[in-house]
Amino acid sequence: MTKTRLCVVDDDESIRDSLYALFCSRNLRTTLYADPARFLSIWTTSELREVPAVFVVDIRMPGLSGIELFAAMKEHGLPTWNAVIFLTGHGDVPLAVEAIKGGAFDFLEKPFSDNGFVDRVVAAMGEVEAAHAAAQARPAPQHDALTPRERAIAELIVAGETNRAIGERLHISTRTVEVHRARVFDKLGVRNAIELALLLQGPA
Repeated sequence: MTKTRLCVVDDDESIRDSLYALFCSRNLRTTLYADPARFLSIWTTSELREVPAVFVVDIRMPGLSGIELFAAMKEHGLPTWNAVIFLTGHGDVPLAVEAIKGGAFDFLEKPFSDNGFVDRVVAAMGEVEAAHAAAQARPAPQHDALTPRERAIAELIVAGETNRAIGERLHISTRTVEVHRARVFDKLGVRNAIELALLLQGPA
């Protein structure tokens, strides 16, 4: 069985129940979340951030839209091996297309074909698992490639500090932090904060 998690974030109970039954029919273990803000809180403070996962997210939700949720997850270091698939109504297609440009895996318009929908989710899970395995197998570069300032910023990134907070702590501009962050990621061959944390922490 795949190690990739499958999470559904949708405020509509009938949609959640329908998707749960649909995924169970294909033996896909699924976790459901009704409140996007609650999901974000759980995701940012649990081991869910560190495992390969596919997130099926509705675009239109009260309080925090799917697009806003996706942006927040990226801000908190959403690993690039993970996949976000948006559920959209016809009027949300332009938003979904923009989300794809911003890194989302795909969008599926309601109403959708049950078999086609599950096939797409299964394909995403396979790609996520393969990308995660490849990232874990990547040789670790030399840490001493970093300058002292870059090393300090890397440690603060791993600690969960935002670019703005790092800038305030080190008395530099947010833009300067962004430049250093990009250099750190490039030098160490990582794509996000999660990969950076795994690299700096070393083998368990």
